[in-house]
Amino acid sequence: MIELQALEYHVAHGCNLSCQQCSHYSNFHVAGKLPTIEDAEADYAKWSHRLKPRRFALLGGEPLLNPNVVQHIQLARQHWADTQLMLVTNGFFLHRFPELPIVLLETDCRLEVSQHGTHDEYVKRFREVKRLVWRWREQYPGIQVKIRQSHRGWIRQYNVEDGKPVPFQSNPEAAHRVCMQKTCTQLFRSMLFKCPALAFFSQLEARLKLHDLPQWQLFRDYRACSPTATDDEVREFLSTEAIPQCGLCPSRRTRFVHPNPLQRSAPQ
Repeated sequence: MIELQALEYHVAHGCNLSCQQCSHYSNFHVAGKLPTIEDAEADYAKWSHRLKPRRFALLGGEPLLNPNVVQHIQLARQHWADTQLMLVTNGFFLHRFPELPIVLLETDCRLEVSQHGTHDEYVKRFREVKRLVWRWREQYPGIQVKIRQSHRGWIRQYNVEDGKPVPFQSNPEAAHRVCMQKTCTQLFRSMLFKCPALAFFSQLEARLKLHDLPQWQLFRDYRACSPTATDDEVREFLSTEAIPQCGLCPSRRTRFVHPNPLQRSAPQ
């Protein structure tokens, strides 16, 4: 088995929040159908007998937008029996899945709820999310729950010109050193991608019509790792650190406080 630190899978591409500078481009509400159980089964079957991730994360977008998220958790555990499994969500739709705590316990899946802002309106609603989560902790001993203070580490991922995202021009090695997604390998359309920025760029480009921006050409040229790759090729893919595409990301972490994530606003 080929070991890697983490593997991530989008259960949904869309999101109910609009967090600017999202590393998964969810703030642009990119197109993409909800992955079905059959989709996930096909994707997992190509890799679960070859890869042994230390952790496997189901996320998005917002994974709870997928009505079959419970089945997705169960399927992921079937394919990766010995890995640390987690569901990463903003929590706003947890109340729709009263059966979720039992499934989390049965599958030994950790629930990670991300806080994405400090705006009064947002905090008021997120307080209800935390109340539900803490109630689950009392009612279901052994359930694993973590509240992520995601907003504290938010950084600028790209620049914005004329309302469109424009990449940085950085030294790839310098950008890789400060990258916060360097271990976030994505499984998307049965392929392995080094990071979410690369995995979901094609959706972003189609959504915002970025085809006329030559600055993004390196992302267009990127080739993901195919399930037909040999084990040696997969190991090389995973062990390679800085790649030319890293040069389109920032070489230093610039703190970014996005507007109220409950409200859509022009990119900035």
